[in-house]
Amino acid sequence: MSIGKSGGLLALTGVMTLLMITMGVWQLSRADEKRLLLQEWQQRRDISLALNEALSMQIPFGYRLEVSGVYLAGGDLFLDNQIESGRAGYRLIRPLQTRYGLLAVDTGWWPADPDRRKLPPIPPQEEPVQLSGNIIRPYVPPLSLGEELFEPRLRRVSGLEQTRIEQIWGQQALPFVLKLGAEKDDWQPVVMGPERHIGYAVQWFVMTLAIWGAAAWWYRRRDEA
Repeated sequence: MSIGKSGGLLALTGVMTLLMITMGVWQLSRADEKRLLLQEWQQRRDISLALNEALSMQIPFGYRLEVSGVYLAGGDLFLDNQIESGRAGYRLIRPLQTRYGLLAVDTGWWPADPDRRKLPPIPPQEEPVQLSGNIIRPYVPPLSLGEELFEPRLRRVSGLEQTRIEQIWGQQALPFVLKLGAEKDDWQPVVMGPERHIGYAVQWFVMTLAIWGAAAWWYRRRDEA
C-alpha cells in the first residue's frame, strides 16, 4: 500500500476514533442526566403541592399534586404505542377542567385491540373527581416524521406536546401531566436507566480500542512484509 493510502487509512481511523469517543462521552452525560432525574424523583415523589403552587414553580416535575375538577366531556385521548408487560396498548389521557386550564391526566394503561380501528371501551366520568398523583413531563415521541394527522373518531395521539393537545381540545392546557399511580415502585420517570447508557458508552470505547488494535496489527504486518 502506498504512503498516501496508508496515511488515508490513518486519517480514517482518527476520524472514526473521534466519532466513537464523542458518542461514548455523550452516553456518559446522558447517564448522569438520568441519574440526577431519578434522584430528583425519589426526593420529590412524596411531597404534595396544590395546583397553584405547582404552576408557580419553574420545574415542578416529580412532586405529588392534589387537585379536583371535572373531566371535559368527549376529550379523552389515547396515547399510542405504549408497551406494558410486553403487550401493546394505550395510555388513557383525560382533560381535567381546572380554573387555570385543562390538565392532562394520565389515568392508566389499556390494552390495544388487534383491530386498530377499535378502541378500548372507556366508561364516561361525569362526576367531579378528587385526584392525587405525580407531576411528569409531557410525553414527546423520540422521532417525528412531520405533523401528525389527528382523527377525531379514533382520538389517538403519539405525543402530548402542549400546543398539540391545545389544538385538539380547543382550550388552554397546563404545561405538565398528572400521572395517577406513579407511586408504584415499578414506575420510573425514565424509559432507559443510567446503567443502559453506561453500557452503550463502554461499547463505543471498546469499539475504539478494537479499531486501533486492528490498525496496529495491519501496520505491524506491513512492516514485517
